[in-house]
Amino acid sequence: MKTAHTLLYICGIAAAMTLTDCTNGQKTETTGKKFNPTERTSSMTGSQREEALAAKRAALDVNIDSILYGHGVRFAIVEPKTGGDITQEIADRISMKMLQIASQNGISGVGSYNFVLGTEIAQTGRTATGTAPQKMTVNYELTFKVMNTLTGDVYATAVQTVTGVGNSFAEASRNAVKEIKNTPEMQKMLQTASQRITQWYNDNLQVIRNQVEKAEGEGDYALALAILGSIPEQATTAYRYVGEKQGTLLKGMLHKQAADMLAEMEALLASSGDEFNPAVGAYFGLIPTDCPEHATAQKLYAEYEKKCHARRDALEAKAERDEQAARELEKLKMLYDHESELATIEADKIKTKYTSMASAKAATAQASANTRPHGLFGSLGYAISGTFDRIFKVADTAGGFLSEKLGIGGEGEE
Repeated sequence: MKTAHTLLYICGIAAAMTLTDCTNGQKTETTGKKFNPTERTSSMTGSQREEALAAKRAALDVNIDSILYGHGVRFAIVEPKTGGDITQEIADRISMKMLQIASQNGISGVGSYNFVLGTEIAQTGRTATGTAPQKMTVNYELTFKVMNTLTGDVYATAVQTVTGVGNSFAEASRNAVKEIKNTPEMQKMLQTASQRITQWYNDNLQVIRNQVEKAEGEGDYALALAILGSIPEQATTAYRYVGEKQGTLLKGMLHKQAADMLAEMEALLASSGDEFNPAVGAYFGLIPTDCPEHATAQKLYAEYEKKCHARRDALEAKAERDEQAARELEKLKMLYDHESELATIEADKIKTKYTSMASAKAATAQASANTRPHGLFGSLGYAISGTFDRIFKVADTAGGFLSEKLGIGGEGEE
């Protein structure tokens, strides 16, 4: 592997990290967690593994590039209101469907503070057949809305009716969710909303400035970055402001998150053992060198690097006489060849995770504080923050995202 110092530059962050103090001179305590890696084992057969990966890839269907690197319109996904047959599981599935549809229309459903997409759900039918075997049927009408959380204005709507059949009402509801489609009506709704959102940003730059400066003043750099990141490139007047503030806010966020990043790095080290994991290097590269957490991270990374070298040496020794070892070594070499790109992608994911969580939390609070009865969202539900983690958990487990980005072969984990 490359040296620790090289990884700092790989992530493209270290050059901007040399501030004189950490979090305005206030030291952040380290977590004190011990590095105690454990070996992972799999209980799945080869065929079971392939089936599971195929299902996860099919379930994802989200353009992750638009989430990490997109400069177009963004909004947050509002989790549907639960109750009756709409369980938490069903609400999660509907949230993912909305995210998929947004992605298919070139919109990121992660990272916006001022705009949300949600749906009101009305159950219009619920029956059980009188014949054997008995089947359950449910009918729903979903009214999708794109809303401005600051003003309460609805920018566009679309309606879909779906039906699900199953051996139980729970299964019927799950099957109904599968019928939610990216219809022409949905496409028209999202196009209309995108145009109005873009115009709003151009007309309200001072509102954006005030939001960013308020978040920055409160030390919430992740939220300030999220607000900046939600400005679409098409809003040319407002988008110029992004370049003015982004660098300073990124420095502030990484300093403030140093303790959390160290804790997450330690957790990855514990689960990775001696296997190559680019996220470990990404976390190490993002922890600023002038924060106290950096010394701990540097020590842990050096230990990890030795273990990875030892594993590679062992594979090289076995490769000539062991076909499986030879295959593992070849895949490992491909990962090392793309180490810098992998670390950069992982660093982008980490930064996006923090900004997405901050914006979702703030959007929920802003909507809840709205003076309308029952809050702004009403029957839409509540903004969620877990969408981002679920997306990348599925993507990474399925082995698709990083490998496809770099054009290399990769296997996922169970």
